[in-house]
Amino acid sequence: MIEKMLQHIKEKRDEIISDSLKLIDIPSLTRNIDDNRRCLDYIALSAQSEGMKIRYTKKRDCLVLEIGEGEETIGVLTHVDVVDAGDLSKWLTPPFKGIFDGDFIIGRGAMDDKVPTAIIFNIMKVLNSLDLDFKRKLQLIIGTKEEEEWTDMVSYLNEFRIPDFSFTPDGAFPIHNIEKGYADVVISFPFENIFPNGKIVTFESGDSPNTIPSKGSFVFHQSAKDSTIELLSSGKSSHSSLPENGDNALTKLCGLIKDIKLESERFNQIIDFIMLMNNIYDGSSLGFENNDNQFNGEFIGETYVNPTKLCFRDYRVLLNINIRHKLGVNQQSIVDVFEKHGKLFDFEFKISNYLDPLYVEKEHPMFDLMEKAYIEVTGNKGGFDLAGGTSYAKALPNTVSWGPVFPGENDT
Repeated sequence: MIEKMLQHIKEKRDEIISDSLKLIDIPSLTRNIDDNRRCLDYIALSAQSEGMKIRYTKKRDCLVLEIGEGEETIGVLTHVDVVDAGDLSKWLTPPFKGIFDGDFIIGRGAMDDKVPTAIIFNIMKVLNSLDLDFKRKLQLIIGTKEEEEWTDMVSYLNEFRIPDFSFTPDGAFPIHNIEKGYADVVISFPFENIFPNGKIVTFESGDSPNTIPSKGSFVFHQSAKDSTIELLSSGKSSHSSLPENGDNALTKLCGLIKDIKLESERFNQIIDFIMLMNNIYDGSSLGFENNDNQFNGEFIGETYVNPTKLCFRDYRVLLNINIRHKLGVNQQSIVDVFEKHGKLFDFEFKISNYLDPLYVEKEHPMFDLMEKAYIEVTGNKGGFDLAGGTSYAKALPNTVSWGPVFPGENDT
């Protein structure tokens, strides 16, 4: 039966590609609920024709598909919302036009998380079409707010019974039972834009809170000369959980600004604070400790701290700092760090988004089945690992991230 199932899944290849491209074609930015609902409706219509049970949350911000029978439920959590396309000049193809080039599916959200959604959905079609003796129910839980505040998961938790065990294909193999925490700290520097020789016109960098910025812009108008100084920085975007893969254009821009020596003690103070994180992403320059990276004998990594987004408006410089904190760091310890610096650099701050680190004990009985399946199908070594990013694994109890990236593959 296993071989028959695998063969049927392989035969779904063209449908997986087609579903993936149609989902990518929908520009379902996380703030655009209408386009996210279009994605959910596309899947729901197809699922209904396959005889699956479908149900929306009341706000239609989450879709649940169900097959199988049994007292226990296995959940699979995915999402169809995506972050902004960012700097369009760095795209080689249109971000919201799904492309299959014979080897790769390309487009915004392909890896995160539209293709995994299409894969799981088509696997459920296969399982639902075969005469299987189900021991458990299987739910595909598709959200629309994963890239922002998880209001969709609040809707789900309020209206559905929580699965007994879940995984999310929004990370990597093997089993990731540990995830770093997530926090966005929004800092507000009061600044009146007063210089003896001019004023700031533009000061901005970054596209989203959870990505390393790829460009920055600073424009200063010199009143005496009636001319402008324009500084542009170019970096390399990466996920903020992998800052070593990027090149932060925001801190590079601040370095360029320091070189022109503007005559404002207050503005230089703001730049000096941001430059504390220049080429240092482990949080040590702000006072985060990374000496102990073990918990219960397992590797838990380091805390990463990165400036990701900046803008200047209404006599304030607003800066977002993204934190991926290891086990042992909590919301209060983050507050303590920024309260200290707030007094030194005269800023206010708030934590706009926060999730605790994830830790799931290795002893859960589902792990043996997952590991056996993974080894048999792929031939790869199983085991457990740390995820530096954050996923819906934090949304429900007894949930881990598992796939879709294989060891050694480039996570795009």
